[in-house]
Amino acid sequence: MKSSPHRSQRVARELQKQVGLWLARDSGDDRFRTLAITRVQVSPDLGFARFYYVLAETDPETPKKVREALEAARGRIRHEIGRGGRLRVVPEIRFEYDTELESVRRVETLLATLDPPPDG
Repeated sequence: MKSSPHRSQRVARELQKQVGLWLARDSGDDRFRTLAITRVQVSPDLGFARFYYVLAETDPETPKKVREALEAARGRIRHEIGRGGRLRVVPEIRFEYDTELESVRRVETLLATLDPPPDG
């Protein structure tokens, strides 16, 4: 059964908050300290959720370690989502590094290097 787009958006916001808090406070894994969930996309049938994240850490090894930790914790995260009791079916979840913010930063850097237009 397909849900309304509004419901998918509400579920996505709730999942972002719930999983973000769990990762930050209750996971017990220090690798998640620098992680922030930037957005969540939920399929129309609510059976699949894609979590996008960024890292504050700049160590080149950190993204790989965090990705591995997220994959290892996927079952526990689904369990936590199920404990919330708001969804009949707990969605399958995937994690993806959010490259959108890096793109914005690159554009801002390029724009900052441009000469301002002449007044006239």
